[in-house]
Amino acid sequence: MLALLIVAILVGGSLQRVAGMGFGLVAGPFIVLLIGPIEGVLFVNLVGAMMALLVLGRTIRRVDWRRYGWLVSASITVSVPAALLLKDASAPALEISVGGIVVICMTLALVTSRLRGAERPFRSEARLPLLVTGAAAGFGSVAAGIGGPPIAVYSVLDRWDPRAFAATAQPIFLTNALAAMTAKLLVADATFPDLAVWEWVAVFVALVASIGLGELLVGRISASATRKVLVALAYVGGFATLARGLLGLA
Repeated sequence: MLALLIVAILVGGSLQRVAGMGFGLVAGPFIVLLIGPIEGVLFVNLVGAMMALLVLGRTIRRVDWRRYGWLVSASITVSVPAALLLKDASAPALEISVGGIVVICMTLALVTSRLRGAERPFRSEARLPLLVTGAAAGFGSVAAGIGGPPIAVYSVLDRWDPRAFAATAQPIFLTNALAAMTAKLLVADATFPDLAVWEWVAVFVALVASIGLGELLVGRISASATRKVLVALAYVGGFATLARGLLGLA
């Protein structure tokens, strides 16, 4: 199990360094399948926070703090209510709902983007889209350990520069993960997986190694290719979460 966890962390972490997101979307579903729905999501939140902190150290100069402030204020606001609301909810039902919403929203974002060409559907300084996106990301972090897809949808509609998005996403993921962990530990009685000390050390080493792998790739991928990776990751996360929920019901 530890070997599979490390592989998932290496792949997800390197993608997060390149595209700004990917750990929760790619590694998250596999980690939850390995560890379980409750401990697994909490583990994804914890390791995702550490991953975002490591990537932030490399990208902090590109962070758009105005967008960060509006997105995070909304996501934190919904974290505790979401944890209370979802405390007794069925995990498969939550995953089906979150996965389905992610796939639908990304498809709508792409269709809208194609129809409008280079035109934004809203002004770049508009606050309402940021607040809605932040609330959706906070709910997704609590419900299924994924907060990236709503932000990816916003980035597609806003024509957000991929490099600036990748940088700004890190403090957002860090804050969302910490808020989701706190809410679940205090409200939902969640617990971390019972790993030995050396296994936690191996997880941390894998995190650092994934950043190094991402550094080798980030300079070789264009902005347009990065945007395509971002869209693909949102779909992977949505379909994986949806499939996990359907398997849980079956």
